[in-house]
Amino acid sequence: MRYQRFIKAIIYVTVFAWTVLLYVEGEAIHSTLLRPLSTATTVVIWVALAFDLYLWKLPIFNWFVKRPVIDGTWRVELRSNWIDPKTNAPMPTIIAYMVVRQTLSSLSMRLLTEESISTLVGTEIVCSEDGLYCISGVYRNEPWYDFRQRSEIHYGGLWLQIADEKEKKTITGHYWTDRNTAGSMKLTERVSKRVQSFAAAQAALAA
Repeated sequence: MRYQRFIKAIIYVTVFAWTVLLYVEGEAIHSTLLRPLSTATTVVIWVALAFDLYLWKLPIFNWFVKRPVIDGTWRVELRSNWIDPKTNAPMPTIIAYMVVRQTLSSLSMRLLTEESISTLVGTEIVCSEDGLYCISGVYRNEPWYDFRQRSEIHYGGLWLQIADEKEKKTITGHYWTDRNTAGSMKLTERVSKRVQSFAAAQAALAA
């Protein structure tokens, strides 16, 4: 866990401050009181790790953690403003899949299409003043080698809104690229399984 050393530091600082206050007040300080410190620190770290990975998602903690749970594999509809220069026709809707790996302290998103993988190299869930949660991010798109003659590696950004509609989450928004193209994204169907490939995502959502 990325915050392990900070948790240890907070515990040790607290114990130190507590010891100093006891000394100032004239209380007897015995070394035996510090014997469980290592064990207590380990217990706190494991509880914090469990909370970061799993426990925060439980409904019982909704009052404490105001963060939407979106991890899993989503079906995505992509619409682009790109126009085919040969036919002067717009690009048809693309079906893709977004794989989200989420803990309380981290968020990873990877978009899978038949021709490429887009990985978010920087992402964050932010909450607006009216309580609407949004995802902002910067991504790197890597087409498979066979498609790179017409589609190069490129970068882009996205802005998505997370909404609850009749107890079903949806994520909608738009994206743009450094190739002067842009479009919309809509994430609707979701399964809890997190996959590694486009074919696996197709199978998971079709089941």
